Amino acid sequence: MKQSQCQRQRGGNGRRLPHAAILLILSAFVLSAFFRGVFLSHSSASINEIVPVNPIAGVRQVPSEYLTIQAAVDAALYGETVLVASGVYRENVSISGKKITLRGIDGEARPQIVGEGRLGQILHVYGAAATGCDFGHLVLTDGRGSKGCGLLIDSADVLVRDCVLTGNEGGGAVNVGSSSAFYGCTFEGNGAEIAGGGFRNEGGSPTLTDCIVRANTAGTFGGGIYTSSGRMTLMNSTISGNATRSGAWGGGIYSGAGELLAFNTTIEKNASLDSGGGVFVARGEASLSGCKFLGNYSARGWSIGSAGATVSMNESTICGDAENSTLGEGINNAGVTFTSGCFADRNQNGRDDAEEIALGLTPDCDGNGVPDAQDPDCNQNGIVDRCEIRAGWVRDCNNNGVPDRCEIDLGLETDTDGDGRIDGCGAE
Repeated sequence: MKQSQCQRQRGGNGRRLPHAAILLILSAFVLSAFFRGVFLSHSSASINEIVPVNPIAGVRQVPSEYLTIQAAVDAALYGETVLVASGVYRENVSISGKKITLRGIDGEARPQIVGEGRLGQILHVYGAAATGCDFGHLVLTDGRGSKGCGLLIDSADVLVRDCVLTGNEGGGAVNVGSSSAFYGCTFEGNGAEIAGGGFRNEGGSPTLTDCIVRANTAGTFGGGIYTSSGRMTLMNSTISGNATRSGAWGGGIYSGAGELLAFNTTIEKNASLDSGGGVFVARGEASLSGCKFLGNYSARGWSIGSAGATVSMNESTICGDAENSTLGEGINNAGVTFTSGCFADRNQNGRDDAEEIALGLTPDCDGNGVPDAQDPDCNQNGIVDRCEIRAGWVRDCNNNGVPDRCEIDLGLETDTDGDGRIDGCGAE
């Protein structure tokens, strides 16, 4: 019997396919399309939104929901959170017009937002509507150019916690007209063309608590911190190893025409060329309580310098003598303990001798770890005795490190024939 056309369309033998088989084929097709769509979403840079793995109400996740931080920020509603997984994100992020939280996932390595050669700040938050933004557990790095800071805060009071700002050419962070608060942050290895290598405040009232400002540089003012007008507050923080490159004032901190408050803060091993290796205060006032100044260096006012300012100090310690460690009018150091016993500091300039020698700040011609100015120079000609002997400029026939002439003149050895040689040491 011939099969009808209808039967041939249904199947070669004229039987219908089972319902289960049809459902299986359709399911396979749908799943294939679904996974193909997910793959395309992940692999296409032009698509920002992708299928969420674990959607959370009020949270925009990067990169599981959005491939870029900026895309998640733009999509976030007022008061929502942008949660960023560990990784490297090569972008510049801008936030305005709304309050949001932007942070890395706790327990994971901090996500790194990297400028990668682009000019300008890494993270920019601005405008009063952005007040209340909360940033945490992030690394902001590789800001390029004179304006390439890690974080620029402009007219928005924000909270920054557990963030690292490093390797930025326009300073670690810049705070303009804002009363922002930083907790447990590190500003390290940043630079600035003129002022504020680690942190710069312009007319705002920021607070740094439990923060580290380390190994930053600036051209002229405030290698670590620069603050102008407003009020800068430091609490339980460390300002260490910062310097001005070609300028003069405030290797650690420069405060001008405003107020500087520092409590229980260590200011150590900072350097400037002219004055205020640790802190320089100009045309304003400063209150330094419970602070430690260790190993700061400059030509004058090793730890603290001032000009047209008022500086009060209470329950603080300065490594170095009172005469050289502070310089300028208006410094009240009645509450300061001066000490030279905090490390090897034979020249009493408040800086570790070994570090001075290693940095080339003081000569050590005989390599004994003591600045030449503190080594023996019995003939008072400005040249260390051992270096003169080594160069062959004076005799030391008994090899005791003291020129023969000095021993003779002091009556420690005899020279009966007056030839300038110690008796019994031979012709040499």
